Amino acid sequence: MRWVILALLILFFSCDKKNNICLYQTQAKGINKKKKQADTVSFIFMGDIMGHTPLLYAAYNKDEKAYNFDSFFKGISTIINNSDYALANLELTLAEKPFTGYPTFSSPIELAKSCKDNGIDILVTANNHSCDRGKKGIIKTIEALNNLKISHIGTYKTQKERDSNNLLVLEKKGIKIGVLNYTYGTNGLPVPKGMVVNLIDTTQIKKDIKNSQKFDIDKLIVFIHWGNEYQLEANKSQRKLANFLHKNGVDVIIGSHPHVIQNMEFFNQEEKGKEKLTVYSLGNFISNQRKPNTDGGAMVKIEFIKENDTTMLLPPHFYLTWVDKFLKNGGNKYEIKSCEFSNSQEMTKKSFKQMSVFVNKTRQRLIKQNKNVIEIRR
Repeated sequence: MRWVILALLILFFSCDKKNNICLYQTQAKGINKKKKQADTVSFIFMGDIMGHTPLLYAAYNKDEKAYNFDSFFKGISTIINNSDYALANLELTLAEKPFTGYPTFSSPIELAKSCKDNGIDILVTANNHSCDRGKKGIIKTIEALNNLKISHIGTYKTQKERDSNNLLVLEKKGIKIGVLNYTYGTNGLPVPKGMVVNLIDTTQIKKDIKNSQKFDIDKLIVFIHWGNEYQLEANKSQRKLANFLHKNGVDVIIGSHPHVIQNMEFFNQEEKGKEKLTVYSLGNFISNQRKPNTDGGAMVKIEFIKENDTTMLLPPHFYLTWVDKFLKNGGNKYEIKSCEFSNSQEMTKKSFKQMSVFVNKTRQRLIKQNKNVIEIRR
């Protein structure tokens, strides 16, 4: 009996009382430490950044005779900066004066600067407004983004430039992710001779996907401009193209153009590393559109994890965002709000009521439409 008591005392004093871990458990934990830790990299995607005329007026300071869009991002920059990479669709040109909104967009470079200063790392430029200002618009937009050191894909000054820069490769913690960008068209405006706007051409896309494999990437993302404006669910053409992209090796599809949020679908395959995500439309990130469903959008957050040389896509999530338009100092102001983390004390009663309508309708719809993609909630 004495030997039993002595053995129990030894075990008791051998334990880490703070963590309730005994020597035997500590030894097992030491063995696990020899396993290589999994690496992760995270992305957040935003929808359409528009340059409507009222937005330009709101960002202009008459006294300083300068534009500043930083206040637009005040309520959202923390979330943007909480990922390794942030991407958005720049649905305008940076073609210098005269600055104009719809239908031919040209915004001041300060808008792109505020995007960068508030955490956006990559802007995709292939969309139906790429050719709004013709040759000058494409050139000036590319040069402005280069000067600001903002990574971009989708439009190119020459075919040679496209051949070199079409695939954007992002690498962090040993994980390499490729990104491609395409649009359904350019509003009937011709692409200037010698220049390239990446159009949806399945033959070319298949070549681009195959070419991406030469870069030894772990996963491939396609940011694509498609679908019908203001339609709340993906159409047959989108679904057909999504199936084509996934079948040919695309892991993540991020859609834009409809200016409303459409369904999101995540398929967690039985085989690790074969997960697929399709986000048919993120809706508007920055705009002056106020019709139902157009006054907000979604920010989708994804994370890749690499373990034992296999890269997996973890279950994705999204934030709902809403563009608050309010009067201040005699003029309209705009601020992108996180619907989940904003409250009535930060906004006017009118704004909070409008945001609540957007949130409630969108949540009810996405609960029915989405597959395995859920909202980030407090």
